[in-house]
Amino acid sequence: MITLVHDGLSVRLKSWHDLSWLKNFGRVFCVFDQLISGNLGFGVDAGEHKYFIKYAGASTLMYAGEPDAAVSRLRAAYPKYVRLQHPAINQVLHEFPTAQGYALVFQWFDGYALAPLQLHMEHLRSLPLIEKLSIFDQLASALVQATTMDYLIAGLSDHHLLIDFERKRPLLSSINHFERFPTSVPHPKLSGTSWYIPPEGYVIGAALDEYANVYALGSLAFTFFGNQGTRALHDWTAGPALYEIAAKATQKKAENRMHSAVIFQTQWRKAVLSLPRL
Repeated sequence: MITLVHDGLSVRLKSWHDLSWLKNFGRVFCVFDQLISGNLGFGVDAGEHKYFIKYAGASTLMYAGEPDAAVSRLRAAYPKYVRLQHPAINQVLHEFPTAQGYALVFQWFDGYALAPLQLHMEHLRSLPLIEKLSIFDQLASALVQATTMDYLIAGLSDHHLLIDFERKRPLLSSINHFERFPTSVPHPKLSGTSWYIPPEGYVIGAALDEYANVYALGSLAFTFFGNQGTRALHDWTAGPALYEIAAKATQKKAENRMHSAVIFQTQWRKAVLSLPRL
């Protein structure tokens, strides 16, 4: 392991890498060098604006693959951010190559990820129901929009779900693993955290369709209003009508779920309007 220093902050890598291009963007105020994706993340303060730079090409500590593969994945992700623009999805500003890698530049978002620190998940769950419903609806809207544009929701993780608790705004920080339909399960499974992956997402080569996205939406509802482990009614905090919708969306058999993400959203919003004392 070697340690590079930029603006007084350490960047830990397996081997030396030229990061001198960072000085063109301003002062680095935070570093993310423990990502398993093979990317590095940098928060940069340019004075009037702050940016988040996602960079591939360096040999990062927690990544077992080749840097060139990480570069290829990040390049492939750029058009997804361009096509799927939404207030709740990380807004890409531009891309650029370096001598040894490739980077995407995003607007900075003042929020906290729901993982790995349990503190932020607990903060989310302590919010008043009406605030949680609003934050959830913003995220669900982004995922439904992606679905209507024929994208599979893949790679979903609490690490990528950021919340600005002051402004009550969410952000999905990574859509790198979203794929266009038709698509199938890669080896060894669909990417993402286990509770967002439907049962069919573990069958290598199985065709994936909109039912998988409905499952992801239902699972996200349990993240906000229930228990990710049990998905039991007694752990649910948003009323029985919304529980029934989330439970139907996360049925093990795909054909028992709603037929589309739009149907899930329509039923969910109708049930929200029927909640008392909102």
